Amino acid sequence: MPSIRRRGEFPAGVPRTLPADRGMALYRRVHEALRRAIAEGGWAPGDSLPSEASLGARFGVSRITVRQAMQLLQVEGYIRTQRARRAVVVARNPLGAGPDKIDTIEELIEAASDARLRILKWRRELAPEEAQILGVPPGSDLHCLRSLLTKDRMPHARSIIYFHPSIGARLRRRDFDDVVVFRVLLRELGVRLVDVKRTIWAELATPEDIAQLGVRRGDPMLCTRLVYRGEQGLPVETALTRYVARDVRLTYSIDVGLSP
Repeated sequence: MPSIRRRGEFPAGVPRTLPADRGMALYRRVHEALRRAIAEGGWAPGDSLPSEASLGARFGVSRITVRQAMQLLQVEGYIRTQRARRAVVVARNPLGAGPDKIDTIEELIEAASDARLRILKWRRELAPEEAQILGVPPGSDLHCLRSLLTKDRMPHARSIIYFHPSIGARLRRRDFDDVVVFRVLLRELGVRLVDVKRTIWAELATPEDIAQLGVRRGDPMLCTRLVYRGEQGLPVETALTRYVARDVRLTYSIDVGLSP
């Protein structure tokens, strides 16, 4: 049976002293020791890291140095820091997770490849803004799939997908067995996509975000809307996804257009 680590105990992969390297800042050496332990499974997603004081004592560094290392781990997506509470591991290999840079359908599929879909609700809802996008009257009931996306068994994002009535009426809850939902439309209904439009914005956490993603009131959320269009150029679904902003990054190239 696997051993149970006591509160504050360090896994075997965490060194007792930091390697000497004058070319690397002290906080980076702390960061690398912790990052390696997480990546190798010493701390699993959902585990709490030791306190800043315990980490400082372990490595013989100040709490400020530990805090700098933890901030970097959070930016990279390995941990989630919490005010007055211990940091929690959220992923063993988070780089590239989230909405990042997606220019093609293939990249969209790849971004979701290590996620899991947990269905929360399949029902009809009023959503005037989404109805307008889908080209139906604002008072129309839309079939809506609400789900939770998880990575490494930890909540990663909330997904709310609305379908055009002609599409939603032909789908059932049991059809949604693929984290890439537009593949369900192809498989079940033969719907092929010709265009996807993506919109990105930021909002503060809602009560549903707090309940389902474990964020706190006032935390920032990164929101995306994907509008999928079928072969006739008509919208078939809109997919809203809400990510914890501190866990994701967006990377895009900008063409400066300089002449030779």
